Amino acid sequence: MLTSIGLRAPGATESVDDRAALLHPIKAQRPYRIGVSLVHFVDDYWKGVAYGISDEASRSGVKVVRVLSAGGYGNVEQQLDQLDQLATLQVDAVILGAANYDGYDRQIANLTRRGIKVVAVGVPVNARTVSFGVTMNEEAIGKTMAAYMCKAEPSPPQVITIPGPSGSTWNKLRFDGVEAGAHACSGMTLVGNVFKGNTQIEDGEAQASDLLIKYPQAEFIYAAAANLGTGAAIAARRMNRNTRVVTATITSKSLDLMRSGNIAMVISEPGILIGRLALENTVRLLDHQPLDAMVDKNPVPYPQLLVPLYPITADQLNAYDVTKYDRPPPQWSPSATQQ
Repeated sequence: MLTSIGLRAPGATESVDDRAALLHPIKAQRPYRIGVSLVHFVDDYWKGVAYGISDEASRSGVKVVRVLSAGGYGNVEQQLDQLDQLATLQVDAVILGAANYDGYDRQIANLTRRGIKVVAVGVPVNARTVSFGVTMNEEAIGKTMAAYMCKAEPSPPQVITIPGPSGSTWNKLRFDGVEAGAHACSGMTLVGNVFKGNTQIEDGEAQASDLLIKYPQAEFIYAAAANLGTGAAIAARRMNRNTRVVTATITSKSLDLMRSGNIAMVISEPGILIGRLALENTVRLLDHQPLDAMVDKNPVPYPQLLVPLYPITADQLNAYDVTKYDRPPPQWSPSATQQ
């Protein structure tokens, strides 16, 4: 079971039901207090994680006392202050979407010494006292994207890459997967390959505009995440290029750009599902019950539940319910459920 969930062959197709089967709703033995600190709420992924945690908490009978935003990748000091703030609220557990891979080990160890469990969600964090994490196999995401692009006709393509910000491990592992997939695809070449900027639409648009001028023959753009992919697709369309974008995370803008043909494929990053699974297993942890489907995978120093990959192309959109796993209700706010 662990192999099929976490380490499936790149390009293989998982059914949506495989993801639903991971959910096992639970009623908490006590009304535990949960604090949440995530990277930001400027895209559907992290907002979806917050929604999944909060909605599942109401079903499980626990209280989400704060849902905080670090304000973006790299904002470690601000997020460390938030962890201090959550500790003063006498929480039983903190669910953390870390703004950086490094810099948290000491603070998380302090929380655990006070009896507060820490759970990593959405991205890995380099902290040994994290109880568990819920995320995706980042290298497999990159390999799946590369396998899709390798099938391009008439020959393997030249691919512009927009790997995302430096300092974050999730996108480095994702790019490692793209590089491994390109190496396995005779004739595929990667150009660009520079970690910089952030994950905003403007970052994707600016980088893609420059790289499309430098590499006008590129058939694809690999963009690490949705806003980068959206920006890259906007740039390609504005420049009247047929270069297609491959990215991850479903948003309203990426859906529109898939329908217009500018984005060829998106890997679903089901933030809502990831949030629900993090909350369910946090309750199990606090209730001293066994955790579901955890796997040890280096370099992360704690067990993880790895959610299956689900690639989506434009011809699949009508059959895929984005509100179930990927996109929270448009009117929902992370502050709506704070107590």
